[in-house]
Order: sequence, then structure tokens, then C-alpha cells
Amino acid sequence: MNRDPASASQFEEILVAAKERRGDLPIDTMIVASHLAQMRTFILRRGLEFLCDQDSYGKRKEFLAQLYQENMLEMKLDSIIDYFLCDGQGLFYFRPNGESYQILYFAKNQYRCYRNQRNEIDYVELIYDFAVKSSNTLMDTAMQLPNQRGKKKYIRLKVYKDKIEQTVADEELHFEDEAGGMPQIMGGRTETLTNTLGFVPAVEVFNYLDCTGEAYGRGEFDWLSNQIMGHNDLIRNIRKNLTFFGNPTLVSSRPKHDIVEAGSEDTFRPTISSQAGFASAARPSTKGGTPFGGASPIDGQIKVPRVIANLEPTDRVNYLTPDSVSGDQNLYAKQYRSEIRLALGGVDDIDIGTAGTAYEIKTLYGRVAATAEKKARALFTFGLCPLMAMMVKHEEYLFNQSFDIAMGLDKPVIPLQEEYPEDPDAYNKAMEDYQKKQRKYLTKRDELFRATLEAGEIPPGVTGLIPDGSPKVSWRWMGDVFEESADDILQHSIVVRNLQELGVDSVEALKYLFPQKTDDERAAMLTGFPFRVVQQTQSSINSFIGLLGQLYQLPHPQTPNLPLASDPNLDITGFLYRSLDFLRKELSYSGRYNPSSDDTTPGELTDADRRRASLGLPIRDERPINIAGVADDGTTGSGLGESGTPGLQPGTGPAGFGSGPLGGESMAGGVPGSVRQPEYVIPLPNPGSVLSTGDADVSNQYPGAMGFTPGAADLRAPSFNPNLFGTPTGASPAANAGSTVRPTGRSTKRKRN
Repeated sequence: MNRDPASASQFEEILVAAKERRGDLPIDTMIVASHLAQMRTFILRRGLEFLCDQDSYGKRKEFLAQLYQENMLEMKLDSIIDYFLCDGQGLFYFRPNGESYQILYFAKNQYRCYRNQRNEIDYVELIYDFAVKSSNTLMDTAMQLPNQRGKKKYIRLKVYKDKIEQTVADEELHFEDEAGGMPQIMGGRTETLTNTLGFVPAVEVFNYLDCTGEAYGRGEFDWLSNQIMGHNDLIRNIRKNLTFFGNPTLVSSRPKHDIVEAGSEDTFRPTISSQAGFASAARPSTKGGTPFGGASPIDGQIKVPRVIANLEPTDRVNYLTPDSVSGDQNLYAKQYRSEIRLALGGVDDIDIGTAGTAYEIKTLYGRVAATAEKKARALFTFGLCPLMAMMVKHEEYLFNQSFDIAMGLDKPVIPLQEEYPEDPDAYNKAMEDYQKKQRKYLTKRDELFRATLEAGEIPPGVTGLIPDGSPKVSWRWMGDVFEESADDILQHSIVVRNLQELGVDSVEALKYLFPQKTDDERAAMLTGFPFRVVQQTQSSINSFIGLLGQLYQLPHPQTPNLPLASDPNLDITGFLYRSLDFLRKELSYSGRYNPSSDDTTPGELTDADRRRASLGLPIRDERPINIAGVADDGTTGSGLGESGTPGLQPGTGPAGFGSGPLGGESMAGGVPGSVRQPEYVIPLPNPGSVLSTGDADVSNQYPGAMGFTPGAADLRAPSFNPNLFGTPTGASPAANAGSTVRPTGRSTKRKRN
């Protein structure tokens, strides 16, 4: 959107005032603030609750509730919604923090997200500031500013699947500071940490998406910027008119000095000497004064005497009150505001005259509820819920790791091809041996896990969450904006009873009475005895049995020697089976199991790449960009040939005839041609997405001896324990491969299992 700099600056000022709740900025229109307040009310409603669709042990819901409380998301969501709607996009990011997780939200100007051709996040770059209390401010290069608790520092995070590059500097960092892969930072310190998660713990959310699916969001108010600024100017002019014309004006045919009271004899018009500062003891200086003695101390206006004498029949003295805001101008401003709010998908709360009854008002706000629900789905369904699902998945990974340690299982160490640089046969033999040990290890672990679940006791020292199928996380509102009355609840219960009488199962019918609950929760509620359903079903079964007895007593009209029940067209045995099945289902509701393969999970590192990451080696199993013309410059190892043709190895020509061993031969003796690849192996990147081919660190080359310190993903966390697997300090890093489990004190603290 192209706007002139002045208009863009003014509109940005309006958005900043709403996002940061700045009352010092000269903003006249309240459209942005009113719409944000309305969206916050209908997006959050009575509160939010996060839960897993699959929760056989009831521990996932406790984990999510504790996570929601520890990060104080209920307090942060108001600001998150403001930034999300104004910016149009944002990034949720989490990081292990001791025994919990730290959830952060980054605005549009605080992050950069780079994706691969499968539209998965390849890595993210984050920049934000924080303050540090200084003990010796005289020696610091970054002095503490007034009205601040500490000096400001800046941090940049580059989060990959296998590592996290962290830079802390005293000077402000920008995303454009890099040239050739080296950050241009004065006085900054960079360290590289191991990402123990094995994936990028970030989810990008968008407010509006283009019909082509472009991967960047648009702000809620960007496309109405001209109208919002026009309304801002209109309100400013109305306010000026009210200020200027709000007080009445005295109109008279007599001279001004006959009507206006001087107030004091010492007051006179300023002279040259008085303006220069000269004054006597009896007559003070009139510098900066007004011709008629200054303003009245009562109302700030010129004082008029109560009684005006010596009026002639032709004299006129009257107060004139001008119409500061005309009716047309007021109506136009009101209609303009309502149209903008309507275009935004909301309702102008002041203009409530369009609805007369309570039902009409509730229906009118249905448009607001529909708009807010779409924003809520964009923010929670595609943002916070996938982020929390990653945490649940990692907790299950920690459970498996700690369970192996508690049960004394030795997980086989996967061999790396780098360990056999000159002997591929030895590598293949080691891989075969690893696969045999891995199968035996998985079988033994499954047996111990089943025995543990049957016993109902988790071994001490096991942390995390028990693997329980699909880790998908859902959300729901704790209550609606408009509370339901007792009569509304009664009407819903009548609908439920009528649906049950029609044969609708109770789980489906209870959606009208408990719309916010899941199907499993409704099934768990039906653990009592449905006496009305049983009574009616039993009555229908008795009716069918009585009818069947009558059919056996009556002779068939066509074959009098046989009963009427012998006719296949009159067989009612199926009705009895169906009635019994319905009764059995109503008395035996239970939850459903969802396998984990049903959900889309973020791309994780393989076991070999996890080991390489723990050893500080570059990962090798990640599939690079493989699009001709995008990554054929050699920066990321695209897998393309020197000619840029897919499917050709280096050293081959455009048609398969290269300069390799067959380079000097004729075309008849060469390769017949290039082999085309199917389209499903080379997916297209989404329109507007930023591929990560241009970053020098995408190949995951660690910076050698420049401050590399392997450790846990959380900075200086006490949870990093190199002796967790019983390896003494100073042992080879290869012995600790895969030791990414945090201490087992969490299970005794939280009782998640």
C-alpha cells in the first residue's frame, strides 16, 4: 500500500497509540481503540481453556492449565490481540525454562521467519531488548537512562532445528546488520547453544491471507487507513469548532467601551515602554497584558456589567450562540463512524438505535461474534494450540528418555557416516547391527511400558507426560459474553429431550446444552443411569415382543396353516436388535483413541542429526531446497547439477552429456537424456513466503572455535546435566549422545504422571 510519508506517519501514530495504549499522542478518532476493545471482549469472552482431544490419563489438561497459569497468558492476551490485529501477523515462540516452558509473542517488526519449499519453518530470527541493572555505571559503555531501572541491552536469536545462535549487545540490533553471514555488532557476544528440542519451537500466525495464500498478514485497519484518517480529521475539526464557538458572542449596536466593564482603572493598553519592561511602583508593567485588563478570574471571558443604562430605542444588546456543529455534520460523522465499524466486521456500540428489542441487539452482535471467532481461530487454532502441541510432544519425548534411564535400558547409539570416512562397508555393517539392537530395544521398552501401566505405578525419577496418541490441542471459551438465563437453559434441555425421543444419541443431543464441551467430555458425563431413556427403550422392546406374540397367534391370510410371523416381510427381529444396540450404547459411552499419526507435527531431527547436534557437527539428513533457479548457486547444496537441471549429477551437461568421464565422447555414446522427477517430490513454496536459501548458516556450519559452547536450549539452565547418564566429567562427548533429558525432579513436584 503506497501512501505519502505524512499520511503513513499519522496512521502509524494512530495504531501505536492503540497498541501501546499511549495517551500522550494527539489522536482524535476512537475507531481503532473501540474496535480493538470490542474484539478483545468477543475473542476472550469469559476466559479460555486449553485441552487435548486425547487425554486418557487426565494429565495433559493439568499440564496445559499449569502452563497457561505460569506464563500469565490471561494477562498477556489483551496486548497480544491488539498487536495481532494491528500488525496482521505475529510469532509465538517457546523455550524450555528449567522445569517449565517460557511462551513469548513477537510483533511483526521483532522477527523474521524463513521457510523451506514445503512451507515449514526452517529457522526464525528474533530481536528484542531488555534491561540490566548495572553495578558500576561509570565504567559501562551503555549508560543507564533516566527513569529506567537499568541499562538497555539487545538480544538476537537465530533458532534452527539443531542449534540456537544467541547474540547480546549494548547497541541496537537490526535485521539488516549482516553481510556475508557475519553480524556487524560492536561489543556484542555470540554463543551457540544446542537445540535439544530437535525442531523449531515457533508458530507464525496471520490475520488476513490473500486468496493466493501469500504468507504475510495484513493489519485489521490498513485497508481503511484513508477513511480512518479522514474520520480523525473530521473529529478534530468538530472539536475545534466546539472549543472556538462553544461560548456565546456578545452582539451590540453600542460602542465596545460602553458595554465592556474595564474592571480596574489601572489597566490600559500596552505601551512601548511597558512592553520593554519599564514600570513604576504605582503602575506595574503591562507587558504581555491584554487591552481590557485581562481575563476575568471567573469564566475567562470579558466581563459585562449586569445593568446597562442609557439605552436608546434603537440600541440592541444580545448574546449570539452560533451552531458550532451543525446537524448535518454530526449525522455525517456518526454515519461515517458506523460505516467504518461495519466494514471492520463490528458494530458501533453508540449507534444502538438500529435494534429495538433485546433479541435484536443480541442478533446485531452476532456479526461481532462471527468476526471475533474468525480472529480467535487464527490466533488460537493455528497459533497457540500447535505451539502447546509441540510442548506435549516434547514432554512425551522426555518421558521416553527418563523411562529408559529409570528402567536401566541402554538405547543403541546410531552410527554416523562421518565416523567411517574411508570404509563404507564398515558403516553399513554398523548400521545393520544398530537396526537389530534398535528392534530389540523397542520391543523390550514396550513390554516394560505395558507392565508399568498395568501395575499403575510410574517408576521414581520419570518425568514428562505418558505417550497417549495424538498430541493435538484444542481450545474453548469458559463462557459467552451474554449470560444465558434459567429460561434459556430450560429451553435447551427441552430440545435435548426432544432429540433423544427422535432417536438422536445423547452425546450428539447434549451439544445444545453443553456446546463448549468435547465429545469425550460429554461421554464422560453420561456415566449415570439414564432412567428416562431406559424406560422408553424398554417399553418399546416390550411393544415389539407383544407384537411378535400377536403375529404368531394370527394365521397368514395366504397360507392359513402358518402364522403371520412366518412371512419374511413381517420380520421384526431387526427392530429388537436395534433397540438393544441403542440401549447398550446409551449405557456404555466411552472416549475414543486418536493415533498420533493423524496430526501434522513439525519436522523433527532424525536420531542421527540429534547426535550430530549434540556433538556440534552440522546436520546432514535435512532435505535442502530443490527448485531450479532458486538454490542452484551452491549456497545450500540444492541437489541440482552444475547446469541447474533437476535429476542430474554434477559433471553432466544440459541433456545428460557432461564433462565427466564421458565428456569427450560423442552424443551417441553418452547418456540418452535427463530423467524427469515427479511433481510430488519437488513441492512449490507458498506465494509470498521467504525461503531460507540466502542464509549462510542454513547449511548449519558451526563457527568453529568462535565461542561454541554446547549445552541445553535454555540459557544457563540448571537442568543441563552432563552426568545424567552416569558418564564422568571429562568423558568423550560421543558417550553422552542423546542425553537431552532434564532432571527427574519434575515428577515429584508436579505429579504429571
